[in-house]
Amino acid sequence: MSETSIVMPGHAPHPSLVHAPTRRALAPGEWLDGRGLISFRPLTGPSLLTVREHLIVRGGDPARLDPDLAALLLIGHLIVEGDEEGEEVVLDGATGRVFSMWLYEKSPDGAELFPLAPSVGALLRFLGAVDEFRGLRGRFAALAGRTGPDAVRAAEQALTAVFAEEAWGEDGWGPAGPRSGWEHPIPAFWRIAAVIRPLALIAGPGRGLALELPEGLLDGVFGAANMVRLTDDQLPPALVHAPTRRFLTDVGLPSDGFMFYGPEPEPLPTLPQVWAESQSDPRHAHLWHGDERLPPDAEHLVVLGGLVHDFSVLVDGRTGALFYAETGAGHVVPVNTDLSTLAFTLWLHQREQVLDEEHDFTQDFYHQLADTMIEVLSSVDPTACRPAEGPDDYRYWPEVFHDEAGGVL
Repeated sequence: MSETSIVMPGHAPHPSLVHAPTRRALAPGEWLDGRGLISFRPLTGPSLLTVREHLIVRGGDPARLDPDLAALLLIGHLIVEGDEEGEEVVLDGATGRVFSMWLYEKSPDGAELFPLAPSVGALLRFLGAVDEFRGLRGRFAALAGRTGPDAVRAAEQALTAVFAEEAWGEDGWGPAGPRSGWEHPIPAFWRIAAVIRPLALIAGPGRGLALELPEGLLDGVFGAANMVRLTDDQLPPALVHAPTRRFLTDVGLPSDGFMFYGPEPEPLPTLPQVWAESQSDPRHAHLWHGDERLPPDAEHLVVLGGLVHDFSVLVDGRTGALFYAETGAGHVVPVNTDLSTLAFTLWLHQREQVLDEEHDFTQDFYHQLADTMIEVLSSVDPTACRPAEGPDDYRYWPEVFHDEAGGVL
């Protein structure tokens, strides 16, 4: 069993749980698997809690809670950042409808309800489908080995169908209102899965680099005029990794990738050259204290550009591995496996920006979107999302994707 799965204990059902199919789904001995997306831990307590009782446990004032919400039953939490319990998952015991809920104990009068599934059974089917898609198993097995725009479209259609074809029904959604009044027929939590997860299929395995990107992929999202392709004489002798040289001359990088600013159309410098130039510039005097030491093997590190948080992006000219470094730092940190996965990351972020304009994910489900983006990136570039191994091993993309205050997504 996964860490988010449970076996229903033998306690008696809550008296307000009168919906017969739901009583069967939550009967003693039944197995519920949250597939890493939902924790059903509240179901393992001595008895189910109403939202009112849950709020009291958290120290909130139930008098400030909407009466229509107070009687709903707490059955779980949405998972954020891998293992933290986020928004509540609640159940209407009379209709079997399942919702996610924003509830803050200091302002319970601002609690908000979001449709999640027409029933517990449907919720488990949705979770199972997402898990099948992760491994391209079951109903998604035909997508295994397929890559490119057509594969992305086919995957989106297949995942969307799982959620759209369920019997949602029109009524019984309480404060969320009838389904015909919803802005989208499928809740945002599942739209994120349906349109973001398939983006992992855009690129196939590469030769020399990790990924083979479809021709013109970056030009299509950043514009051909914004792409910088270097000539052989603009690549320094330290850059001997042939696949990286080909990528820079044939594919290129965006000069402005929103999160990344790429190279100028001029010879690329090594890190020691950049340090020497900066140290001799009076305008940069405040950055240097005289005790800085170059990272090991700095003469092999070529500066490609930078990230928006004042980090330089470096490529190891021998291997093509990518790192970032702060100005004056004596160490480097992996940021992506190579140029192909950096390009994928920039494309993924740009596609998310466009899709969010259509679907408005970040309004209510920012961190669930961030988690999905990280899972997609990790599936093609484990280096970018590998757990930190020490205090200096800050993983750039997982951290910035969760930067809600900075509006990265």
